[in-house]
Amino acid sequence: MVTNADIVREYHTRLWAKGDLSAVEDYWLPTAEVHMTGFDGNGIDVVKADVERYFKAFREVETQIHHLVSEGDMVVLHWSTSGLHVDTYDDIPATHKRITMTGIDLLRLSEGRFVECWSMWDGLSVYEQLGVLRLERQSSPQ
Repeated sequence: MVTNADIVREYHTRLWAKGDLSAVEDYWLPTAEVHMTGFDGNGIDVVKADVERYFKAFREVETQIHHLVSEGDMVVLHWSTSGLHVDTYDDIPATHKRITMTGIDLLRLSEGRFVECWSMWDGLSVYEQLGVLRLERQSSPQ
């Protein structure tokens, strides 16, 4: 029996590890609610826009699933994706640096497809790696 966690793993691998953009239409309902930084909305067009933006700017993409937790119709996916920055990303010209994004997605499924998603990723770290943001690190008390 295929579980919701299996479906999320298969989708993530197909899209991010293999670069198969058709996975978006195969796994998302057109009416899905999507809550992503800068890409909130309904429908798979929101997901496609985010995915296309990433794959336009980054090459040599690698991904890793750190955790998958499933309960009922919900799956939590903890992931990281790295890529070589070769084109404009959020108005940032190519830096040719390899950066790593880390995030967590909470996905709700119905009949094997995504109907709702909340996606959170560490944008501050990404912009620091791209060299457009400098984060002050606090030293630990001795």
